[in-house]
Amino acid sequence: MTVLEKSKPLVSVLINNYNYGRFLNDAIDSALNQTYSNIEVIVVDDGSTDNSREVIASYGDKIVSIFQENRGQGSTFNSGWKASNGDILCFLDSDDTFYPEKVEECVNLILSKQANSPLIIVSHNMDVVDQSGNSLGYMKTSRYKKYGGYSNFYQFACRYKFVPFATSPTSGNVLTRELAERIFPIPEVRTSADDFVVRLGVVLGNLYYLEKNLGQYRVHGKNHWHNNVPKAHPKEIWLLQEEFLNMKLKENNMKPVVSFFESIEAGTYYKINGSSFDYLKQGLYVFFSCPDLRTLQFFQKVVQVTLKNLIKKVFGIKRPSL
Repeated sequence: MTVLEKSKPLVSVLINNYNYGRFLNDAIDSALNQTYSNIEVIVVDDGSTDNSREVIASYGDKIVSIFQENRGQGSTFNSGWKASNGDILCFLDSDDTFYPEKVEECVNLILSKQANSPLIIVSHNMDVVDQSGNSLGYMKTSRYKKYGGYSNFYQFACRYKFVPFATSPTSGNVLTRELAERIFPIPEVRTSADDFVVRLGVVLGNLYYLEKNLGQYRVHGKNHWHNNVPKAHPKEIWLLQEEFLNMKLKENNMKPVVSFFESIEAGTYYKINGSSFDYLKQGLYVFFSCPDLRTLQFFQKVVQVTLKNLIKKVFGIKRPSL
């Protein structure tokens, strides 16, 4: 009998926070006020300099509080995971919130699927709100369907040499402990630690998509990237992801197949950091190394963008955009 065959598995909600004291009450309250009762809420504060410590302290023993020096989001994920006891882990950014039924819905789905494999990641939609919590009239959806509905992305990675970010943002993702133990600890990067969790989660485990809106993703300042703005990671972050994924694949007796700069994924890097020639060269390489509909569509996009920027350059239009 696995831990998930118990009637009420313990769920750990891991809240990572840095200087979001103004949103923190909403996040913590949403985790505590779930229709599912067997929950522990762990809040990791990454050396905040605002009122976050006071907000966290006000909850007393209702939550598990961890205060650490500022080391970045990757470190908060590791600290939360290390302190957790749950059979299921929910991640919550401190500027987002859960709807009351979120945990119950995800637990029910996991319990219905865990007989196939205990290595499970669940992703769901999130409503988008502004900094005051007002609806902006659209939602963040999982990217699951964009990649053809794969449940496990290892064969995808073997073919295309990268693992996509195939889920919703951080707060829309849930892992079983069995899968989390194969992922953590992750590199202690400053931002985008969810890249390491999601990309490894969907290649080692099975991804299930709940087509329900189970939380709110708050848009404010410069945090609005998901599905809108390409993530302009520096080269060393892409290489760190590649090294980490391949290391974990080998640990799980799988062939290390990830090579970001030989994949479609490198298009994002060259769109931000490279020239039109770099981008075109990448498109050609990807298509001829793996000719199929997906790489053809990528190559067509590259050609269109390259021609557009060439026309802008010829006519003296400034700031050609990739």
